[in-house]
Amino acid sequence: MGNRPRRRVDAGRDGQRGLALPLAILASFLLIIASGVIWWTGAGAFAWWWLSNTTPPTLVLQAPDGAIRGTTVVVVRVEPEGRAAPVEVRIDDQALVPGERVSVDTASVADGQHQITAVAEDRSWRRNRATASLTLTTDNTPPKLGLESQPQQVLQGHTWLLRIRTNEPATVQARLGERPLTVHDGNGYGWAIVGFPPMAPAMSLPLVVDGQDAAGNQAQATMPVQVAAEPWPKEEIEVPASQADLLGGEVRNEEDRRLAEYYKPVSREKLWEGRFLMPVTGPIVTEFATVRSFNGGPEVGPHQGADFSVPAGRPVLAPGRGRVYVAEQVRLRGNIVVLDHGLGVYTTYAHLSATDVKVGDMVERGQPFAKVGSTGLSTGPHLHWELWVGGANVNPIEWTERDLP
Repeated sequence: MGNRPRRRVDAGRDGQRGLALPLAILASFLLIIASGVIWWTGAGAFAWWWLSNTTPPTLVLQAPDGAIRGTTVVVVRVEPEGRAAPVEVRIDDQALVPGERVSVDTASVADGQHQITAVAEDRSWRRNRATASLTLTTDNTPPKLGLESQPQQVLQGHTWLLRIRTNEPATVQARLGERPLTVHDGNGYGWAIVGFPPMAPAMSLPLVVDGQDAAGNQAQATMPVQVAAEPWPKEEIEVPASQADLLGGEVRNEEDRRLAEYYKPVSREKLWEGRFLMPVTGPIVTEFATVRSFNGGPEVGPHQGADFSVPAGRPVLAPGRGRVYVAEQVRLRGNIVVLDHGLGVYTTYAHLSATDVKVGDMVERGQPFAKVGSTGLSTGPHLHWELWVGGANVNPIEWTERDLP
């Protein structure tokens, strides 16, 4: 038999050829997965954005509205987040430390309007920039308070007026001694009135006024207010025996306590304007705060109003606009009407023969609303007129001679 040639087999090389294709497929698959992972995690997207972006970042500034005092914060918002940041912030020509929250000391600049400017830059290779600005108003100066005391020395039984003027809009509070005052808005000023009854102690009271502007700056002004004694007249009156039962002190005290409750509420609307009119025309027969003696008895008073001698039936006129608050009969004052003029100011009319209004009616300045009479403790036709300010009995004639407020 002839010898047949043997076939040589290279197992290693054939094995490598057999594995090459699966390995290449696996490598491609892994590369695809890796690329997807890279893209999914943002690295690829960032690379593409870094290379291709031409859009400037979005930049927005936020600061408190209105006038600002002291240290404030300007918020700097930049998008896209993480790919851009503020690189420059200035107030006028003064550089500030850039960041997302920029602290601004407004005390380092003059009061007034200032320009806040910020620049943001992105992280792309083009370094795109955006600029934004806003106007910031600063105010670190307290308001100036001007006080007008009218009169500078107030007498017992009179009305004291305070006017407060400021050089800018401000909220003001005032107190006289331990008493807080209600400050009302006037024509370019704030004002308050205080009634001092005839028995008010003569003394010096400290007036303290605090003011605060819209930015929060505070100021204070003080001044003394002197309350001086007023010498009151005296008179003796003879009352018929038929009215003797009204002379007892308990009758007077009970009626005064009852009416005092009417003068406590303070309606918010000021109804009167300008000086008061006289409610009647006639001689004053008993002055305000007169100390009187009836039938030779002990002195009583001071007289809480002014008495006018006028014929019975004479119309009584409203001295200023007001609302009828009380219309009733009491023992000493007889038929009475009380008008509420607003802000704690009341007027009372006594010994009336008739009333032409009812509670709740509005009467205008100069309008007739009642008629003179002689009811109650009275020796003849006359009008008894009282004026109350914040619960204090004051001279009504004064309100016809000066402007309040």
